[in-house]
Amino acid sequence: MTAYSVIAALNILEQQHALLFFLIDLSLKSSLVLFVAFAIQLFIRERCLTPSTKSIIWMMAFAALILLPLFHAFIPKISFSLSIGPVIADTIESTQSSIAFSTQIDAIATSLLGLGIGYLLICGLLVCYLLSGILKVIVLTRFARPFKHEIAARKLQQLQQINGCGRPIELLVSPKISSPLTWGMWRHKIIFPLAAYGWSEELLQQSISHELGHVQRGDWVLQIIARIAVSLYWINPLVWLAHRELLIETEKACDDVAVENSGSPLSYAQNLLALANTFNAQHSLVAPALLGVQSSLSHRIRHILKQEVNGRSSDTSNILPSLLLAALVVAPLAALSIDLQQSELESTIQFKNPIIAVSFFPNDSREHNYLMAEFR
Repeated sequence: MTAYSVIAALNILEQQHALLFFLIDLSLKSSLVLFVAFAIQLFIRERCLTPSTKSIIWMMAFAALILLPLFHAFIPKISFSLSIGPVIADTIESTQSSIAFSTQIDAIATSLLGLGIGYLLICGLLVCYLLSGILKVIVLTRFARPFKHEIAARKLQQLQQINGCGRPIELLVSPKISSPLTWGMWRHKIIFPLAAYGWSEELLQQSISHELGHVQRGDWVLQIIARIAVSLYWINPLVWLAHRELLIETEKACDDVAVENSGSPLSYAQNLLALANTFNAQHSLVAPALLGVQSSLSHRIRHILKQEVNGRSSDTSNILPSLLLAALVVAPLAALSIDLQQSELESTIQFKNPIIAVSFFPNDSREHNYLMAEFR
């Protein structure tokens, strides 16, 4: 099947099977968005992209994926007519008639309708799984107690001033987790494990610095957006790879904040490994649907040990412009539609027969008699 046949099939689906066309169209356009995001990070040199910048790129990609179905439904369609030459048009029509081709596409679409409905049901289940993870975090916070630790409270106040973070933050402690957890939109909560009462001042400072990075970057909202996108495009393997990359770069960006505030990459790496060793299965009971795939600890350790801190990784001034840019880019892409249209040239080749001039002479004329004599 040629590219022209694929476009013709999509045109038929758009007219006769709107749901299936909607899913296929979103799948193709979402793959294009993810390919562009991967290409940007692949071809731009590593030193030109800090983890914070990389995470913003992934955030733009996931925001674009969320906006795709919304724009597809509400923005008027932008039709792009693709003209095909007469030879190609005749070839398509000669191999299979338009009626037979339309019937074949209709039969395939009818057989795939059940799969489309099943796809949407799995999307709904994944969204419910995400909501259950959020609910578990809310319940965990409900039963958490205030973290009454003078050093932690003092360090939080100092680090908020150093990092320019004026958002209200509440320190809590819970026996249900073994690693710090941060969530919230306007009023943020940092939940520590019970073991944090025995942490050193240095470890408390580094932990709070890391969690402040999440607060300043708005990672709670960004992670929810990313998980919604994963739930909608779960069948696309690129979206799972992109989500993993987002998690890794987000943690690296917050590690940069912690290293910058402490000034000791080696000490932070050692403390991070110590926390990982105490990480137990209780964490998976907290919010697996929200946290999803864990960022690779080896990636983070290598980044911490070889890094030279590249400016303020907690800067969030580019998030809103980036979201606006993602919306402006994805809007025409969501509305774009390609229609096949035969060019204005003639679809068939017409052969002009030579015109032979014939003269008629009267029977009694000299010319007539001469011609008759020649034939005799």
